[in-house]
Amino acid sequence: MGDATPGGADPSRALLMGVSRFAPAVAEGEEPLPGVHGWDELPFVPDLMSRLEQAYSKLAYDVTAVREPDRKTVRRSWTDASEEQYRIVHVISHGTTMPAGRGRTKAAEGSERLAMVPSCGDTGVGTDVSLWVQEANGLPHPMLFLVDLCRAGRTARIAQLAQIPDDQLHAWVIAATSPDRAAYDGAFSTAVAEVLEEIAANGLDTSPLLRYVRWDRVTSAIQLRLSEINSRQKVHSTKVDTSQPLELPFFANPNWVSDPRLERLQAVEPPVRAFVADLGAEHFMDRVGDHFVGRTRQLAELAPWVDDPACGGLRVVTGAPGSGKSALLGSLVCAGHEEIVRAAPDIRKHLAAQQPDGVPSPNPMLAAIHARNRDLEAVVTSLALQWRLAGRDTGSAEPWTVPDLIEALALLPAVPPLIFDALDEADDPVDLMQRLLLPLVEGVRPDGQPIVRLLVGTRRGTRFQPLLGQAARRGTLLDLDDVPVDELRADLAHHLVLRLAGLPDYCDASRRSVRTTLAQTIAATLTKDPRATQEWGPFLVARIYGRALETLEAPADVEAAEELGASVPLTLPGVLELDLSLHPEGPRLRAVLAAVAWAKGEGFPTDAVVCVAPEFDPEVGDHNVRMLLEAGRFYLRTGVESDGSTLYRLFHQGLADYLKALPYSTGGPE
Repeated sequence: MGDATPGGADPSRALLMGVSRFAPAVAEGEEPLPGVHGWDELPFVPDLMSRLEQAYSKLAYDVTAVREPDRKTVRRSWTDASEEQYRIVHVISHGTTMPAGRGRTKAAEGSERLAMVPSCGDTGVGTDVSLWVQEANGLPHPMLFLVDLCRAGRTARIAQLAQIPDDQLHAWVIAATSPDRAAYDGAFSTAVAEVLEEIAANGLDTSPLLRYVRWDRVTSAIQLRLSEINSRQKVHSTKVDTSQPLELPFFANPNWVSDPRLERLQAVEPPVRAFVADLGAEHFMDRVGDHFVGRTRQLAELAPWVDDPACGGLRVVTGAPGSGKSALLGSLVCAGHEEIVRAAPDIRKHLAAQQPDGVPSPNPMLAAIHARNRDLEAVVTSLALQWRLAGRDTGSAEPWTVPDLIEALALLPAVPPLIFDALDEADDPVDLMQRLLLPLVEGVRPDGQPIVRLLVGTRRGTRFQPLLGQAARRGTLLDLDDVPVDELRADLAHHLVLRLAGLPDYCDASRRSVRTTLAQTIAATLTKDPRATQEWGPFLVARIYGRALETLEAPADVEAAEELGASVPLTLPGVLELDLSLHPEGPRLRAVLAAVAWAKGEGFPTDAVVCVAPEFDPEVGDHNVRMLLEAGRFYLRTGVESDGSTLYRLFHQGLADYLKALPYSTGGPE
């Protein structure tokens, strides 16, 4: 917000003007003219001015607060603000549609004119807020007006500005009320102050990916608070196309984390971007190292398959929740999909350094779909876009269909690969399998080759038998629960050693034998009886146990490490309950995670968690939900809502299934 701006502009400044006392309408001893009345005092203005000045200051604005200005001071203050290109102008006073003089007819008023009444009562030259807004649109940089006057909506509905595209408009207005209604008791400015204070505290829960709090997020929050204070008023603001989010530089997001890589990833197609959604802005590469681990033999087998157009048409990866399906497919996508490689090349470099034979080559024809909460139309549209398919008018509004897709694929110069993960988490998995995946498997090009090389990740289940059966008959079904124990044990130990080496109690050179023994013992325990971990997958259990080890007392020697490693829970419920028991807010944290478990699509916003979590623990409230979401960050992944707010979901569907079934710490409500 304090960035230097060319042309003499000062984007860190705000003008705040408020009037509470007004000169009488007639001089002492004179008779008032018919229809001429004085202006009532506004006793709430002084306190509001002080509160707003502090609120804007918390957002790093240098505030020029002008109290009780007469007309000349109002005019001079606006001139200074416009010449120095302040970012914000906020006014509180009476408002009138009579811009100048006495006795003017209605026809002379001007339907869009609104004057701020100064302390002298003279609404002459320099007090026309509507004119300020028009002048501001000619300035080089955007300016925001917050207008707490009666009939303030006139400033937000200026006809000559209404046709200007959002990205070219430089005058923005949030007005206290409609064009023909009164504003009451500073309710609007009170609501604005509350929202500004909340922005300073939590950014209105705006995603760390966004530098500024979005326009519709701010205006909606102001209206919500205004409705609570005074139901008679309704905010009128500059209309925007919310389907095309616009970054307006008025309210800096305190949550913002500068990471050009993540900003680039936001431009990647959502069904592709989902493969890196687990990798948050903070500790990005640490999560890469923690997430894409193990399954070295399978990676070495699948990476050449992704590269070779002559390979067969179908492969399926299955296994229990937490067996590593998504990590396996995610490694291939992040190393081979050109959009991700372009946006985050360090992921590919990390994976290649770990296992050179396990990364496919960057491939412009590799398409990827993470099917969680997606339907057939969304998937087909994304595939057509990723493959840049031709064969229809670019301006056509008709959605792509599966026959369209197959017809266009048959004309490509080579057979493209498609990595399709989380089939079982799609909106309608069976429909996707029957109407898209099976036709893709059966499709044949004119040269006799398959139209795609398809790699699918899904849980087992009778409903997927047509797909699993085809892969089994072709010898291309890879069951991650059916691998040699020694191989699985080595992959788990490798993962755990890396995890422990990053913890303060284990990273010292003198602790090498302890962390190695602990990792090997945990891996041996989790693979001792495959039936014990078949339902949940040892990688998921090991990953959560690694979090619990951050809190558990570190073993003093190798013998203690063996004892601790042998005590690892063998199931997701067991390890989750252990971790929650180690947290001082365990029951409340469980309630928040259970609430997030019900999220669909990209996730729940904070407001939804606030509403749902108390159903599972009444001690969860507005005051501690954000703290609990932060405490449970290990279990959470985030997305961005259209209004810029952060969305939360659990990092694994197995966790969601368990917490939806058992959301209460004590087994149920009293």
